[in-house]
Amino acid sequence: MTRGIHDPSRRNFLTGAAAAGAATLLRGSALQAQPAKRHGVIDTHHHFYAPDYLKVENAWEDQRHLFHYPAHAKWTPEVSLAEMDRGGVQTAVLSLPSVSDSWWGLDAPGASRMARLCGDYATRMMQDHPGRFALFAPLCMLDVDLTLKDIEYAFDTLHADGIGLETSYGDKYPGDPFYKPVFEELNRRKAVVYFHGANPACCSTLKDDTFPPTAEVTFDMTRTVISLLASGSLARYLDIKWLFSYGGGNIPMLAGRIEAFVKQQKNYAKIAPNGVFAELERLHYDTVNVAAPPSWAALTKLVKPTQIAYGTDFPYFNNDQLDALDERGLSEEDKQAIYSGTAKRLIPRLAKA
Repeated sequence: MTRGIHDPSRRNFLTGAAAAGAATLLRGSALQAQPAKRHGVIDTHHHFYAPDYLKVENAWEDQRHLFHYPAHAKWTPEVSLAEMDRGGVQTAVLSLPSVSDSWWGLDAPGASRMARLCGDYATRMMQDHPGRFALFAPLCMLDVDLTLKDIEYAFDTLHADGIGLETSYGDKYPGDPFYKPVFEELNRRKAVVYFHGANPACCSTLKDDTFPPTAEVTFDMTRTVISLLASGSLARYLDIKWLFSYGGGNIPMLAGRIEAFVKQQKNYAKIAPNGVFAELERLHYDTVNVAAPPSWAALTKLVKPTQIAYGTDFPYFNNDQLDALDERGLSEEDKQAIYSGTAKRLIPRLAKA
């Protein structure tokens, strides 16, 4: 999640959002003693904040007179564990939230160092709390050679469960040829590649009172899926296991329109050999903020429950989303798939926990 500009109207919106975020944290802490309704749930979208990361983020925001989201400073591993226990979450897969301005204005070496510092911090959480956390490790993504080294470090040193990426970095989306060596290596490693929405460079100057995550992170998720599809990356890297936040953004709703245009491309047979819908149907999508009836109807018309993984976007949202999902009338089999089965298939070691 990202923050907005510190002007009076947006400040009021953000103050309310901050209060909601703080309430989420406090709710998890206050109710942790209550028995959970569920057990064995896996949260595939759960954020953490290494101290080094927060220091750089706060400095970047201070320079621009931007808002500090209180949930960041209040977060600790214990806060996460309290909310997990309240919701019946056995394991949360850790990932970074959105990084504004491509790593808070750090240069490529600085971004690579920060990615490793964050990965190290998350790994210590995993060691301190066995079975409770997993990791989608961050990568630099500003320099290909450094990013390839980050991949090696993530898997061979940290033994990460997958990779966590932003939907875009500056003006580059994942289908850009710049990233070809990166995805070739991730494909070779048969990696899980998880995407989290960014507040994109293309649209950061919009002047309104809308908190950017309300729309832009989901729109950027949509751009990312289209970038991977139209570039042939989805068809090329068949050993990557793709996971997209927020139910893929607008992909379920726009799938028909995307197909109508993509199939006019001269290379259509190469980038979507079995058709656009076949490419989209084999991707994985998380449940963050898609439990409302219209959103849920669109997602479940596109994919089966075995392609959907539960996620919270904690600390911005919590496990009350499980109650909202239950209202969709899921069968026990579908609940099992969404609440833990899909995650265990993506990350087999979680099935052994």
